Amino acid sequence: MNISKTYILLISVVLVFIARATCHANETEKKFIEAGLVDIHTIDESIRVDLVNSDSDKNYFRENFYDGLNKAYLRREVAQKLSIAQKELKSEFPDYSILVMDAARPRSVSQLMYDKMKGTKFEKFVANPDKGSMHNYGIAVDVTIVDGSDKEIDMGFTPFYNSNLSIYWGYAKLKMFDLSEAQKKNRELLSKTMKKAGFFPLSYEWWHFNGLPKDLARKKYKIIE
Repeated sequence: MNISKTYILLISVVLVFIARATCHANETEKKFIEAGLVDIHTIDESIRVDLVNSDSDKNYFRENFYDGLNKAYLRREVAQKLSIAQKELKSEFPDYSILVMDAARPRSVSQLMYDKMKGTKFEKFVANPDKGSMHNYGIAVDVTIVDGSDKEIDMGFTPFYNSNLSIYWGYAKLKMFDLSEAQKKNRELLSKTMKKAGFFPLSYEWWHFNGLPKDLARKKYKIIE
């Protein structure tokens, strides 16, 4: 078999694989697969995943934005960095694990979120979709740390997994009181772990990390609509 025939066969196999994957995926997942993103569990099965935006009982918006999708998708190079972070964390705390609460996100979903947040004190937590969030490029993750019982360690204020009342109370308490020493230590552990693996933190969102610099991400990848 010559090189050209081998190349054509390889392309055909890849196309068949994509077609089979997408036929069993919901619309959100199809967008990720067609954009070339990978399910992080194909890179590292030990990473925990609980996508809050797939469960109306767990996110601030009380919406199921991903049609129940329970897989986290990222650019391959970012998923590999997340696996490095997981190994770094477990080398120091074997019972701990990174928990992914959100990963790639279509811009159409970001628009729905932004429309709901606009004009509120939480508007800054959702990037303006006109320019595009790093989630829309498949290079950002929202993460925390869970212990051996899959219970989140205390990071202080979070907009995830809470009722509207508890979110507003947590935000107000953050404005009135400083973080406890335990909360500071836990946030430092997460930040240190992610930065060692090559991630870039967001100053006002302890849970958000970019796997690439923003300028590079915009040059290298297209927005997932």
